[in-house]
Amino acid sequence: VNSETFTLMDLLNANLLEYRDDVEEIAQSAVKELQIEEKLAGVSADWEGKTLSFSQFKSRGPIILSGSATLELMEQLEEAQMVLGSMMASRYVAPFKEDVSEWIAKLSTVSEILEQWVQVQSMWMYLEAVFTSGDIAKQLPQESKRFQGIDKNWLKIMQKANEQQIVVQYCYGNDVLQQLLPHLLEQLEMCQKALSGYLDQKRAAFPRFYFVSDPNLLEILSQGSNPEAIQPHLQSVFDSIEYVEFHRTERTQIQTIFSGVGENIPLRNRVKAEGNIEDWLNSLLREMQNTLRAIVREAAGDCEVLDTESLTHKYQAQVSLIGIQFKWTADCEDALYRAKSEKGIMGQTNKKNQGRLNDLVAMNMLKDDDLRKHGSWTRRKIETMITVDVHQRDVWEDIVKRKVRDTEDFEWQKQARFYWRYDMDYAMISVADVDFKYCNEYLGVKERLVITPLTDRCYITLAQALGMFLGGAPAGPAGTG
Repeated sequence: VNSETFTLMDLLNANLLEYRDDVEEIAQSAVKELQIEEKLAGVSADWEGKTLSFSQFKSRGPIILSGSATLELMEQLEEAQMVLGSMMASRYVAPFKEDVSEWIAKLSTVSEILEQWVQVQSMWMYLEAVFTSGDIAKQLPQESKRFQGIDKNWLKIMQKANEQQIVVQYCYGNDVLQQLLPHLLEQLEMCQKALSGYLDQKRAAFPRFYFVSDPNLLEILSQGSNPEAIQPHLQSVFDSIEYVEFHRTERTQIQTIFSGVGENIPLRNRVKAEGNIEDWLNSLLREMQNTLRAIVREAAGDCEVLDTESLTHKYQAQVSLIGIQFKWTADCEDALYRAKSEKGIMGQTNKKNQGRLNDLVAMNMLKDDDLRKHGSWTRRKIETMITVDVHQRDVWEDIVKRKVRDTEDFEWQKQARFYWRYDMDYAMISVADVDFKYCNEYLGVKERLVITPLTDRCYITLAQALGMFLGGAPAGPAGTG
């Protein structure tokens, strides 16, 4: 065929047309085999040079796989395995079957090892932060010791990987790696299980930890020896405590709690932030409630003798608010008791309610500078009081129109009524036939939505549900009340 004298005539004389089908098949097979050979050579050349990528971990050196580079490597592995799989399915693979099978075995092994490796790395990084902070390691000495063993093995794997960075050469045929990774995973899962048990114990001791995610809770618990470092997490366990103030000389004693806008409550008794975090957080919770109860008790007496402006500026926002609610409830019930014997008492009470509302509106009309003397949050505080007092005035006007003359009448009973129970020494909120003890949780300076008839129906429904030890959740489009 390669001869210079070879011509078309020689082909015709050879009677090739009789064997046309055979010739076509041989030629096609040759083309397909060449394609497989080239693809296989491409995969081989590609993967003989692929390397692992590493990243720095804290100050411990390049001892973790680089996230993005490893993800990309795993995607390329998947593509290469698909290419090899399509080769294996071809009927022209026979001459290269051994090589293709070998590469399929290599890359599937590498893929399995990398997946396990990434999983072990993820758990190791999570637990490394936990067991290197002294506080949690002291609480879980056995697991801490187990993790030290895991840590040593992890470092060995990573050091050898840094020495031999070519993926296939390090992962394929590495029996130590194949046996060690599942063992590490098993050991890490045991540490994780013990840690989950430890977190459950802490949550049982201070139930508000149930509302904190595991990573945040671990961060809180790891700061046991440094109570000031917990400040950023206080909002996850208290409704409105943004930060606390420690005593100047006794640095572990909390003396004041602050909301996000700067309003504060000095605690009646300082709380020692020492020992287990869950214990002193419980102490802080109890002291916050005791302090607030004492302030509300004082306000319950003052609301009968102080004018609206004095009551507003003397107390924190939530205490001033419950103060005018105590006053409204007391005035209205008094009027209902006397309504049958005193003709004009209902109208007089209406005027009293309107007068209190006018006082609040007049305060809100003052300039910012005048209000800021009492705190930057004063205008928001007064606006909230106006929102609630407008509703209280409207409720009483409706009761007057309906000619209600009895405190047992449902039109009065269905309202949210606020009492200070001197016999029990706590504030009580009643809706219909259900009584709730005021929880004395510090609420800061909150804004309130306008109370509509629909809101009132929600209060009654939810109060009845809670009274029957059931739950409930308002649902519907936002902003519709």
